[in-house]
Amino acid sequence: MHRRRFLSLVPALVAVAPRLRAQPAAQAGRQTVAVVPLGAFPPALIAEIDAGLRAELGVAVVVQGAQALPPAAFYPPRRRYRAERLLDFLRTVMAPPATRVLGVTEVDISTTAHGVRDWGLLGLGDLGGTACVISTFRCRMNAPSEAQVHFRMVTTCIHEIGHTLGLEHCPDTSCLMTDARGTVRTVDRTTGHLCPRCRSRVGLAPRP
Repeated sequence: MHRRRFLSLVPALVAVAPRLRAQPAAQAGRQTVAVVPLGAFPPALIAEIDAGLRAELGVAVVVQGAQALPPAAFYPPRRRYRAERLLDFLRTVMAPPATRVLGVTEVDISTTAHGVRDWGLLGLGDLGGTACVISTFRCRMNAPSEAQVHFRMVTTCIHEIGHTLGLEHCPDTSCLMTDARGTVRTVDRTTGHLCPRCRSRVGLAPRP
């Protein structure tokens, strides 16, 4: 079955398949997310991602052992890794009790989009699927501080897991599910939280 993949892109955050009727979102509180480092990855940032997912989505989180980046995903002409192949790999290493898998890496990742063979991106996830992958590489672009890099990364991780739960882009520009619309700085302008509508769609109570 074909899944719509959502890309957190620089310079744009867009869907790469035709818009279809929205499907019911999964209940966030019933999900367990496996966080899988791909290659070397800072343990402190993994801890922040873990805490962010739990706090914002109410999911359980398990941190699986680091995996070597799969050679089959490497794209030699640009020395990047193909995100769609990383998703394929992540599905094979996701272990029970996980229902979703989040790959995190520091290497540059890309996919084919907008007629470009090798389009660099922040992250890629399957709408209503099980896998997503996010890279710190573009979170670091023009970041004023390491704290901002971490905010971008944690927010993007929650955003992509939100897509796997069935959330599409949100028209509320303060919501972390908003479309980046051409710049990673859009992430900076969000609250880092889901809006009330998106929280309701994944079965979460309103924020106090």
